[in-house]
Amino acid sequence: MATVSELKSKAAELRKIANKLDEAANALATLAGDEESWLLPLASAASELGDLAKMSGVDAIFRVLKEAGTPLQKTTLSQRLRDRGKEIGENTLQSYLSRDKRFQSYARGRWGLAR
Repeated sequence: MATVSELKSKAAELRKIANKLDEAANALATLAGDEESWLLPLASAASELGDLAKMSGVDAIFRVLKEAGTPLQKTTLSQRLRDRGKEIGENTLQSYLSRDKRFQSYARGRWGLAR
């Protein structure tokens, strides 16, 4: 299992790679004469990497479920949180989901926003 410092280091490396890819895509768009159509999606994608790291656990869960727009399996939710820089243990995730009124269980292992 990776340590926290190793994970932070890897996240920093990935941010650098994302920034380089963003610059390359913008350069290609400029050459093609269509710069504006590339800027928004790339900026959005680059900002998603690690964007949940500084949020509270319940707020990060809320954001992921809101963006999904549909209930998610708990394993999928956990993976999306990890992919975006928020590591929440399985028991802690279950506790957040079951205690916060913003979340609702829709079926076995599927969670979404309360109606």
